[in-house]
Amino acid sequence: MTRTARVEPISDDQGDAIIVSGWRVMDVTDLDAPREISRHDQEPEAIEAARRFEAETSSEPGSDPDDTQDYDGSQMDVGKHDE
Repeated sequence: MTRTARVEPISDDQGDAIIVSGWRVMDVTDLDAPREISRHDQEPEAIEAARRFEAETSSEPGSDPDDTQDYDGSQMDVGKHDE
């Protein structure tokens, strides 16, 4: 089964500021039971980990093919493109 990952910040609310101390990759295939897959210091590392997680699970029996979801809209060379 193809799984869906989400990248989200690990933050700490310190009064006037919200400090981002890292990034986590969450398996959100089941929205009622999300689970943490990994933690990273930098957002690009977390994005790459999420991509790998989804790609690995797309090869499991009964899975839909990986849709190459675009995690960063500023990257023109990734994601689905209309032909």
